Amino acid sequence: MKKILCITLIIVLQSCSSNDDSNVVTAPVATDISVSSSVSLINWTASIDLQQKLDIALSYDYGAALISETVKQTNFNADTTQVITTINFIAAVQNAYTDTNLSNNSVTINLIKNIENPVPEGVELKADGPGSTYDLITSVLAPGQNPIETPDCNHTAFGNHIDELFDTDLNTNVFRFFIHTTPDNDRCINFDRQRNEIKTYSQSPDNLLGIENETVIYKWKFKLKAGFQSSPNFTHLHQLKSVGGALESMPMYTLTTRKGTPDKLQLRYAETDSQITVEEAELAPFIDTWLEVTETIKYGTSGTYAIEIKNISDDSVLFEYSNNTIINWRPEASFVRPKWGIYRSLINQQDLRDEEVLFADFSITEI
Repeated sequence: MKKILCITLIIVLQSCSSNDDSNVVTAPVATDISVSSSVSLINWTASIDLQQKLDIALSYDYGAALISETVKQTNFNADTTQVITTINFIAAVQNAYTDTNLSNNSVTINLIKNIENPVPEGVELKADGPGSTYDLITSVLAPGQNPIETPDCNHTAFGNHIDELFDTDLNTNVFRFFIHTTPDNDRCINFDRQRNEIKTYSQSPDNLLGIENETVIYKWKFKLKAGFQSSPNFTHLHQLKSVGGALESMPMYTLTTRKGTPDKLQLRYAETDSQITVEEAELAPFIDTWLEVTETIKYGTSGTYAIEIKNISDDSVLFEYSNNTIINWRPEASFVRPKWGIYRSLINQQDLRDEEVLFADFSITEI
């Protein structure tokens, strides 16, 4: 028997190249990251104002790097008169990049805080509890003067027609304005109407008077009690009146209730000596609930106006109106003043009853 010899030949092929990918060292990527500013000086009034201005002024260039591979820092000096903003690579990639120009990795901005013209703060009139109500109102709206127009002169037996009480719904003190169908009148001057209002006027501080090209925000709360009755003629709750010139007797804006089918809450406007209704709503949802009003007006011949009335209990908006092209200044006017309270016609006295209108938290903020 023949034997067969089997030989297995194994050939190993090996590259002659001496390169080994595992030992390759990649050179850092050369790139230029930088930060710059469009301004060298920022005037600011509050932290949020400063941050917004910095966000606008600063620009960053990330070169070939990803944003996530960089870190930006902003450092203020102790008295906040200077800020230095820098950009660098994060630690994890510092060996992967070479910054070709380190000189533009930081920028310095000088800061000036505007102390003379700080962020506007409103002048507030808040009830503080029974007693000395007239003194409180006067101390805010016209210190040492008389910003109150009540029917006290013809109804001395009743006493003061504005007082204060604690309201459990708002959990704070509020003002109560009284008006009686008889014998109340309009300051013993006019007898076909009744007035119980507070106001700013010529003797008030300048920051409580609206002037041309100024924007003012008026805020307040009020409540009309259940069963509130309106005149078919007028029952004003708020007015903006210009002072000076031939048109000063006509309110520029009036918030008024009016008897009808149904009763209405109306916003009335007069460019000259004739009023029109620019917005109205059924009065029923405004009765027996606390309401919050925000009224914003830019005074001028190219003025703007906006009003919003919210139900405080659920924050729902019950009434709103705005106009960005409206005339809010009369010829020869000196200023505009606000009024709040109840001012109503007696021509249809049979439609009225004795009323108590509640007000709270008046504020006037000039911008």
